[in-house]
Amino acid sequence: MKAKIKLAFRIVIDQNSTIPWDKYVFEDTYFEYKIQHQVFDDKENPVKNYWELLAKNSHAERIPFLLSSSVVNYISQLNGEIKSLPDVLGNTFFPVESFKLDLISSNTEDPSKHKIGLTFYTPELALIDIIDNKYLLSKNNKPENGFETFMFSFHPQVSIAYYNADLD
Repeated sequence: MKAKIKLAFRIVIDQNSTIPWDKYVFEDTYFEYKIQHQVFDDKENPVKNYWELLAKNSHAERIPFLLSSSVVNYISQLNGEIKSLPDVLGNTFFPVESFKLDLISSNTEDPSKHKIGLTFYTPELALIDIIDNKYLLSKNNKPENGFETFMFSFHPQVSIAYYNADLD
């Protein structure tokens, strides 16, 4: 085995997102953002946008974590897989072990300014090789009689998020 890796897949969701799942995530995170913004805003001198709020109150950096609770049920609907990222044979590939939400921007009065990023992480995979811009991977990190493998093409929204060289 060459290395153990975790892959990350990031999507950005905003008001222009067209997939129904994305639209629901947008609506719920924007609603939750407006609530959380009030909690961290200064009542005497309020601001409308996230970056202004963050500049005034460093505790507002917790808002992305707090928004995560509004998407947990949507993430569970994925049943541990991103179906829009198949392997080279067209099989559903991208297993999801965890996710992280980041708040790119938002404004309490303008939904067009609300934008979030969702990064999905795979469980640990064995990276056996890279062949013709494709990862040769296995879900089995400790093979007894070889690896059951699959191949996944490089994708512009997928990155190696964790790498551990096998020193055996």
